[in-house]
Amino acid sequence: MIKSLMDLAAYYHELSPVKVAVFRDLGKLSVGESTELLSKGVEATIPFWLAELLSRDGSVEIKENTLETRDVAMALISEKGVGERDFTKLKPRFYPEARRLLSKVREASLKEPEAAVSLIKLESNLDDLIQYRLRKLTKIAVLSREEEADEYIDKILVEEAVFLKTLKTLISEWRWAVSGRK
Repeated sequence: MIKSLMDLAAYYHELSPVKVAVFRDLGKLSVGESTELLSKGVEATIPFWLAELLSRDGSVEIKENTLETRDVAMALISEKGVGERDFTKLKPRFYPEARRLLSKVREASLKEPEAAVSLIKLESNLDDLIQYRLRKLTKIAVLSREEEADEYIDKILVEEAVFLKTLKTLISEWRWAVSGRK
């Protein structure tokens, strides 16, 4: 169940809009009800999956900053510094970008010893960050009423919102089942 929901979150990220600088005339692009003219020299907004594809051949450049190893470390430091029910504001595509960054650093680590050290630090920082946020989400799911838990949805990432809602539902169903109430 969680895997399917995480796959949906990944699709959500792939379809989300991103600004790009266009380096080649690519013509008109229709996305939903809007049409973008992708002419050389303009800035356009297109789905992330397409931006990533077009950036590989140099047709566009994604204007959004990509996640770096230091960003993960800074997010962890920030997360440690906020309260038990507060969350550091992360980029909307934080988790997909973290997976891409891990893949990139893992590949580099096969060629460069310094990158192997960087990979270990990145994996550790990402694991710690996820653990901090997971602990907070679990506490909110267990201790909060439905309305209180819903207040966090806008403060957390899509993947975390899916987890929080799913866990909250499971806990509620379990409580009802063990207490014998309907």
